Amino acid sequence: MKQISIDKEPIGHYTLGMISNGNLYISGQTSADPATGKPAKGGIQAETLMALQKMEVVLLASNLTKEAVVMCRVYVTSADLWGEVNEAYATFFGDHKPARAIIPIKELSNGCLIELEAIAELQA
Repeated sequence: MKQISIDKEPIGHYTLGMISNGNLYISGQTSADPATGKPAKGGIQAETLMALQKMEVVLLASNLTKEAVVMCRVYVTSADLWGEVNEAYATFFGDHKPARAIIPIKELSNGCLIELEAIAELQA
């Protein structure tokens, strides 16, 4: 196993990414802006893009692109957000369509509306 880290490490007892058996496992990325610690401004689409961009930072630190993502789990604070999340997600991924689950939950840290985790395949 190999831990992936970036300049700003998480506060909690976990690593942002872990490579194991040909896959990169990316820990949950919320929509909190790394500069402020508060949710990205602009509503759920902006928050979705922030979480995806933070995921992409971990991918790039692993020498991967978003096209390597095979699975995303997306946690949102309301099922009513599905349409807007899906729109921002489609904009980010373009023609690439990883497997995905969108799971409504009660709440997330720092008032965020979204958190996502991902699995990416290492490329030979």
